[in-house]
Amino acid sequence: MERAKKRIAIIGGGITGLTTAYRVKQKLEKENLPFELILLEGSLKIGGKIYTINADERYLDMGAESIDVRYPEALALIKELGLENQLIYSEGNKPDIFFYNQLHQLNYPTFKGIPIKKRDIWKDKLLTIHGKLASYKSCFFSAKKVEQDIETGAYLKKHFGDEMVEHIIEPFFTKIYASDLDRMGIKASKEQLYELEMKYSSLTKGLKHHPELIDGSGNYITFQKGLSVLTEALEENLKPYIKYRKKVLEIKKNEQNTYILDINHKEEVRVGAICVATPITEYAKLIRHSEIEEVFNKVDTASIGYIVFSFSKEAIKNEPKGFGIVTPRRNDSFVTSIIFLNKKWPTLNKSEDVLIGVSFGRNGEDILVSLSNKEIEETILKDLEIILGITEKPLSRVIKRWPNAIPQYTISQEEEMKQIESLLRKEFPGVYIAGHGLSGFGINQCIKQGNHVGEQLVEYIKKQNRM
Repeated sequence: MERAKKRIAIIGGGITGLTTAYRVKQKLEKENLPFELILLEGSLKIGGKIYTINADERYLDMGAESIDVRYPEALALIKELGLENQLIYSEGNKPDIFFYNQLHQLNYPTFKGIPIKKRDIWKDKLLTIHGKLASYKSCFFSAKKVEQDIETGAYLKKHFGDEMVEHIIEPFFTKIYASDLDRMGIKASKEQLYELEMKYSSLTKGLKHHPELIDGSGNYITFQKGLSVLTEALEENLKPYIKYRKKVLEIKKNEQNTYILDINHKEEVRVGAICVATPITEYAKLIRHSEIEEVFNKVDTASIGYIVFSFSKEAIKNEPKGFGIVTPRRNDSFVTSIIFLNKKWPTLNKSEDVLIGVSFGRNGEDILVSLSNKEIEETILKDLEIILGITEKPLSRVIKRWPNAIPQYTISQEEEMKQIESLLRKEFPGVYIAGHGLSGFGINQCIKQGNHVGEQLVEYIKKQNRM
């Protein structure tokens, strides 16, 4: 039992779990603490949704596609690991928008499609006169703190009007969240827009004060050999502590505030502190409690997919001016975004063929992910014919599905998470949850959680062992 009280377990080997374990290891070594660390991964491979394949020495990311450097957490970790010299930065400005059966480039400064300067709205052919006038709303009212979370769609429409949100802003947000903006809370999303408005009392003023947020070349990074370089570096650092093919099926309470982990229904491991860094679909299965099950069982998830096509250069009839294309929900297309990988990443721009990465699936529109590879390809190619004018067959294709990958939290999330955290501290002391969507979306937010929870785990187990 004494040993169990000194053991910290991380469940899940995605970027959140790896970062958490890395921070725990650092703190244990720095303070010379006599605690044991284990990371339990249910599969043979770590990385989670960071998934890189090598296709004839061209490294393609089939899950998370890039890291947004307008958030600081990932770049700080990359520098800490000594990987900065392997980075490549995005080129090709920003995506075009496909709407009204044509491509539209936002040839003025924007942040996630939002104009930095209000006067630039008049340049836009995507809006009617009524839509342009409505987008001036935010100039005439002061910012107010949202006491109770509101839908992201409602928040944005209040500022910019329905047309601006539905035609321009929504496709940029959907590319990130694969969510219905009319359900997801603005506070729960940890979206920079809200934080800027609170700090500067005006969203427009906030964007003007932060030119580094402007959409364009250099916003995104990957590595010369794909994003898996990051997870592989963490894996190498944590090698002695990682246990593969160890799927945790349940966390059982034990005496003296310790826990028993049921692994594969074949073995048990006793631990004193736990971070559950799994997909949201696993929380209620692992922590058996009626309130926890009620909260997480009702959270919808969106299934998404990604397919990389190779075409001859002659096959592309309608090429975007930017590095890709985003499509509004109203566009009636399965495609949510298209990336011309040769344009976005300088390591691929000398290829003789054109590499196109196509994302599909979002909340309420993810049935395509359940179809066969052939059916997916045929459906996406029909959309590409409309959007890009492609009628030729692809030279090659690679498909990756991510079922139930993106949690669809609603405006009640923030309050429910507070209740869950309070319940865990009371009923399951030493058990922490972390993962995609719990505190924002994307690699940066996952790393931020890992940094925080790693600190919490060590401080808790020190207290438990009176150190």
